[in-house]
Amino acid sequence: MQYLIVKHSHILFVAITILLFNIRFFLLRAHPEKPLAGVWRALPHLNDTMLLFTALWLMKLTHLTPFNSPWLAVKVILLLVYIALGMVMMRARPRSGKFYSAYGLAMIAVAVIIYMARFKPYF
Repeated sequence: MQYLIVKHSHILFVAITILLFNIRFFLLRAHPEKPLAGVWRALPHLNDTMLLFTALWLMKLTHLTPFNSPWLAVKVILLLVYIALGMVMMRARPRSGKFYSAYGLAMIAVAVIIYMARFKPYF
């Protein structure tokens, strides 16, 4: 029972993370001259903290680590890529090629992370 609660909480935080990233993208795209309000800057950090907490809890419950599960190692690497691309996007001039490229590549990284989590392919 505990596993299911933690797993579904983790999935909820993943969905919120993706939603917040997209909201921030569209706000910057729609109003490039206007900085993001404080809530749009702080809320993702709170959510991502909960996402990390539930991920570590799941690792404890399942005894899976990036060292004994290659698919999990790939997820962690792609998470770091997603974070870096998000930083590039947030610092790039809105509506620039760099802005759109970083966003698109970040969304591809998210799609692969979700694929890895869903299907857990073996290498």
